[in-house]
Amino acid sequence: MLTEGVWAEVKVDGEHLRLFSEDNAQGVQASVYNVNAKAWIAPSEPVDDIEQGKDRAAEHARSYLKRVANLELPPLTWKKSRSQ
Repeated sequence: MLTEGVWAEVKVDGEHLRLFSEDNAQGVQASVYNVNAKAWIAPSEPVDDIEQGKDRAAEHARSYLKRVANLELPPLTWKKSRSQ
């Protein structure tokens, strides 16, 4: 169950990613999902806190965009996640 968290969406030049930093039953984790491919670029990775999770997710997304499309990560707008 989600305790707290944030997420951000990136849509740039045909790429569509969702970044997550969440505190759930497994602890605080960061992850990045490729919406177009319906696959995780960076599956859940343990982090110390939500802020570190935001940084790690952004790093993964930045690296992915640079590698696959030579794109820069645009500014992120983080939104609060909703618990189920």
